[in-house]
Amino acid sequence: MEGNPLAYAKDAFVKCIESALSKIGIDFSHDQIMASITMQDGAHGDMSSSIAFRLAHSLRKPPHELAEAIAKAASAIKPISKIEELDGYLNAWLDTEEFSYEVIESVMKHKDGFGFSNAGKGEKIIVEFPSVNPNKSWHVGHLRNALLGDSISNIASALGYNVERIDYIDDLGLQMAEILWGHINMKGTPNKKYDLWLGERYVEINKRITDEHREDEVASILKKMEELGTAESKEARKIAESCVAAQYETAFSYGIYHNLLIWESDIVRAKLLEEAMERVLESGVVKKEVSGKYAGCTVIDLSAEGLPKELKGMESEAKVLIRSNGTATYLAKDIAFHMWKLGMLEDRFNYNVSMTQPNGAQLFTTSETNGVKVHFGNASKAINIIGAAQDYPQLLLRSIFSILQKEGKQIIHLSYGEVAVEGSAMISGRKGAWIGEGRNYTADDLLAEAKAHVKPMIKRNEKLSEGLSESDIEMISTGVALSAIKFEFLRVSPEKKIMFTWEKALNFEGNSGPYCMYMHARASRILEKAGAWKASRNDYAAISRGYEFELVKAIAALPERIEKAFAELRPNIIAEYAIDLSSMFSKFYETTPVIKGGEARNARLALVAAAKQALSNALAMLGIKSIERM
Repeated sequence: MEGNPLAYAKDAFVKCIESALSKIGIDFSHDQIMASITMQDGAHGDMSSSIAFRLAHSLRKPPHELAEAIAKAASAIKPISKIEELDGYLNAWLDTEEFSYEVIESVMKHKDGFGFSNAGKGEKIIVEFPSVNPNKSWHVGHLRNALLGDSISNIASALGYNVERIDYIDDLGLQMAEILWGHINMKGTPNKKYDLWLGERYVEINKRITDEHREDEVASILKKMEELGTAESKEARKIAESCVAAQYETAFSYGIYHNLLIWESDIVRAKLLEEAMERVLESGVVKKEVSGKYAGCTVIDLSAEGLPKELKGMESEAKVLIRSNGTATYLAKDIAFHMWKLGMLEDRFNYNVSMTQPNGAQLFTTSETNGVKVHFGNASKAINIIGAAQDYPQLLLRSIFSILQKEGKQIIHLSYGEVAVEGSAMISGRKGAWIGEGRNYTADDLLAEAKAHVKPMIKRNEKLSEGLSESDIEMISTGVALSAIKFEFLRVSPEKKIMFTWEKALNFEGNSGPYCMYMHARASRILEKAGAWKASRNDYAAISRGYEFELVKAIAALPERIEKAFAELRPNIIAEYAIDLSSMFSKFYETTPVIKGGEARNARLALVAAAKQALSNALAMLGIKSIERM
């Protein structure tokens, strides 16, 4: 429990109860007692256990009677100071001096690593995001995907997992064939950021193909693209690479980085698809149809043993893996890709360095040519950040792997809802609903508009802008704008839809990224004004109950929240923690003298420093870089 004082305190409470139960002749497991414990606001104790209610039925005694007996038999263990019964609950009080010292010293010792652990023990996991088709710029739906993937990766890394951040590039899909058809049949020269230009052009191409009934020509191009080495496959890859390079300008502006780009054409080139299809055919979960609607196709046998009942008897084109003309569907390639992810296929990829990213890390890419040998893939878990519209294909994928995969291997689908910006509709890339000069439909537009909102706000506020240069204001504006967007996207549970509004995102008064950033900056300002200080062990005796000690407890909760956020794949748990901590810090400094705190000065300054660090660490899990001054 190194670096987790709250877990240490809870464990002490459990041991108190275990010892008391043993004295009165009752046997109950450590884990069952731990599950009965919740935190309280301090009015009736700092922790509470409902264990008496769990025992009451089997022992046929009233909960309050059992709780009284346990409380009388219990002896306090540090940092617990006393245990009392109230209405059938066992309530424990923490020793304010002991617990405050443990929490604050733990934060000061671990600094940027406070809240982290080695729970993952180096276990390798792959997080795939955002996997945007290389024919458009990121819209706000793609941005939500990317922010979720980045945050989940940050949280997993904090828990000691070896995280591989992978971006899958579909350069052989139907949309790329349509783009290539347009490249052959329509004139046009890029006159703006390449991904935005290509996205606008794609809308025109798609409309023309539909209006002129040119679908057969597109199908022919798609077939030639999959015949590697053709002029069509080379040109499609060239267009896709230019688009991805432009998309990554957007990614970098949001501080989002990856380890590897996986190209669909390289999956085909490495012949992973053929080997994967052989494996699934052998499993009995896939078959070749000889008659009916899917004659000549390789399809998932929805009646196969081992598939979940919700798939039984369903008729859907989503079950097709290889079409009658020999072309593979997205699902077939996804099966091969995930067999590689989980180490079920030999790694035959060539790798090269695509670029050095702004954070200094190299971005590798699968390559058409010979490259370096790097150990990617072969993970125990593959986490896919994919929209709710893909729930059915993801269920098919997981169902197949439940039959195919090795023990201990797991595919996890983090599904998320749609996004809209105030005054707009939900996104439709094919119809071009994300297009609009100066409108907030692309991720680039959203960030530019956020900065345009924030910069004047900072300039107008004399307290915020005092003594700042123009470059300082620009830096702060960018940081606050990013915090506003990221926090607003991540504070909502992934499965829920988002309606992004500037009023909520830029609220400096609470429940927003800028509010949390401001609390962090306020803590920095207090420490700056205080000058030199140092807290000794004895200073913590001055920490008193009320907002002061509640802030200690709020800081201590970070390790537990990080673990919970990963277990549930919900970064909103971290966002809620940041809001709770910021709110408690605000109440603390508004009611409690710090610099003029007398004998409590050093302990309170230490508490401010710890709160600042914990808040910075929480925001980092969301991909938000804290600012010292604003």
